[in-house]
Amino acid sequence: MMNKKNGFPELSNSLEDYIEAVRNIELEKGCATVGEIAEALNVKKPSVSLAMKQLKERGLVEYTQYSPIVLTKSGRHEADRVISCHTIIKEFLMTVLHMEEPRADEVACGIEHIMSLEEISRFQLLTDHVRKY
Repeated sequence: MMNKKNGFPELSNSLEDYIEAVRNIELEKGCATVGEIAEALNVKKPSVSLAMKQLKERGLVEYTQYSPIVLTKSGRHEADRVISCHTIIKEFLMTVLHMEEPRADEVACGIEHIMSLEEISRFQLLTDHVRKY
């Protein structure tokens, strides 16, 4: 099934969280390991391995058991989309609603999965408007 948000194969909220974690670790360290992803998401290593297999089937990661995990070009694009949505929503919550960063981060993680890019862009517009005044 294609995702209405962006034309990519639809990912569950959980797989979006995994791909976001891989990208964040990849940006910091160049590649990710199952252990690092498990630690970042507070899940067990077998859960990470299963998720990586699913992401590999979708062509979003290069994954072989016991090897570093690297996003494909499509995987980076999808992960960057998820991260961008998260960042825009988090900034809105902090700037417009004056939420503390830890809570804004937590709330953004839930909202990012259910809103379209068009809806999220409205958050950006309002945040930019509030910053001007």
